[in-house]
Amino acid sequence: MSKITRLAAVSAAIALAATPAFAHPGHLAGAGFLDGAAHPLGGLDHLIAMVTVGVYGATIGGRAVLAVPGAFLAAMLAGGLFALTGGALPLVEPTIYASTLVLALLCIMPMSRNALIGTVFAAGFGLFHGFAHGAEMPADAATLGYAAGFLTSTAGLHAVGVVLGYAIHRLIGRAEEDGRTA
Repeated sequence: MSKITRLAAVSAAIALAATPAFAHPGHLAGAGFLDGAAHPLGGLDHLIAMVTVGVYGATIGGRAVLAVPGAFLAAMLAGGLFALTGGALPLVEPTIYASTLVLALLCIMPMSRNALIGTVFAAGFGLFHGFAHGAEMPADAATLGYAAGFLTSTAGLHAVGVVLGYAIHRLIGRAEEDGRTA
């Protein structure tokens, strides 16, 4: 099985495991750092998108390992602030759902292994993820604490994705070497 085929299988499994973005409603009133940190862990859409951002950064390699997740985090913060100021974005939930599939596909497309392309896609999807959370944040939430918790947890999920991405590539490389020696 080729490297591209294996990456495609992994990416397809990630994308198919995604569910529509139903994790947004139901924030607790007065939510703070711990509530913000817990939120990305409570929805499959968040877990898949956030981890896949890290996998994608690792797939590109080099500076993208930090640039792709960093762009997502910065744009997520900007999207949240935009929502808190009353801004509007169309198709937020469908875009969040699509982000899981598109990011997974980008992990396997050779032409997408460009740090600039990765950064642009990550920032675009981060903007929508952040907007959704800013728009649905309770009015009496501790905004700074909640945002700090959310960003911290998201960065942790990106780091898990980077480690997973490196592990996948190492396993695929070993399997290809074993196939050549068999």
